[in-house]
Amino acid sequence: MKPTARMSSEDRRTAIIKTAQRVFVEKGFHRTTTRELAEAAGVSEALLFKHFPNKEALYSAIQMSCMDEQGSKIARQLESLEPSTSALVLLVRDLACHMLGKEPDEGVRSFIHLALRSLMDEGEFARLAIRGSPLQWVRKIEACIEAARAVGDMIEEPIRPNMGGWCAHQLITGILLQFLPTTPLIDYGVSREELVKQVTWFCLRGMGMKETAIQRYYRSLEISGD
Repeated sequence: MKPTARMSSEDRRTAIIKTAQRVFVEKGFHRTTTRELAEAAGVSEALLFKHFPNKEALYSAIQMSCMDEQGSKIARQLESLEPSTSALVLLVRDLACHMLGKEPDEGVRSFIHLALRSLMDEGEFARLAIRGSPLQWVRKIEACIEAARAVGDMIEEPIRPNMGGWCAHQLITGILLQFLPTTPLIDYGVSREELVKQVTWFCLRGMGMKETAIQRYYRSLEISGD
C-alpha cells in the first residue's frame, strides 16, 4: 500500500469516494471488497471504516456525490415552474440540451458507467438514481401534460402522462449513451444543436402535443435564447 499524503478529513473522504467509484465501476458492488477499496484509495481498512462504517455507506456516499449538485439545480428549476404547455416544451428541450448539447464530461461519464454497471449487477445505484431528479422531472412533465391538455394543446390519444415523461427521459438518456465511446456509435448527420431540436420535437410529438403548439413555444425559446 502506498504511503498516504497528509490531507484534511474532508479531503480524504472525497478522495476515497472518487477512487471507490472507479473500483465499483470496474468490479461491481458485490465483487468489490473493502480491502480492495482501501488499497485503491491508498489508506488502511481502519481509516476507510473511520470514514465509512461499511461498504454500503460508501456506496451511498458515491450516489449522493454524483447527484447532489445536479439534483439540487434541477429541483430548484422544477419547483419554480408552473405546469403549462410552455413549461413542458422548456423541460424537454432543457433535458435534451443538457444531455445531448455537448460532449459528456468526465463526471457525467463516470456517473453513467456506474449506473450501467449497477444495472448489470444489483441495480441499487441505478434504482436510487432514478428516484432522484428523473422522478421529479417526470412528475412535473405529467402535470405539464395535464395543463396542456386542459387548454387544448394536446391531441386526444391513449398515452398516459407518466409514460410520456418516462419514454422521453429514457429516449434522451439512450441517445446520450451513443456518445460515450471515443467515436460515437451512431453518426446522426446533424450538429448538436440540431440533434437537440430533433429529439425535442420527437418527444413532444410522442407525448401528443399539437404541431402548432410545438411551433409556437419552441420558436419562442429560440427567439428568447433560453
